[in-house]
Amino acid sequence: MVLDFCPGGDMSAYINPKKPFDEDRARIYAAEILLALEYLHKMNIVFRDLKPENIVFDADGHCKLTDFGLSKDGFNDNERSMSEVGSIAYMAPETLK
Repeated sequence: MVLDFCPGGDMSAYINPKKPFDEDRARIYAAEILLALEYLHKMNIVFRDLKPENIVFDADGHCKLTDFGLSKDGFNDNERSMSEVGSIAYMAPETLK
């Protein structure tokens, strides 16, 4: 797979408790991420590694999802994925136990 050049970096570089995103910008990013996930689900793809490091910004400042290594495809609405995957730093403590 090849991804367009995304000179804006990833979202983790912009997450700063001293200077958070303003509400309008956060709303736009949340909507773009939601639209991307909805599209993937319509294509029967489950994106299972959503974290700030896997959200990058293109030259216009729009979000793009990256790192589909843990994704599963070929799912339909009646199936469930029972495997535990993801980055340990973002997993709930009860999942790790």
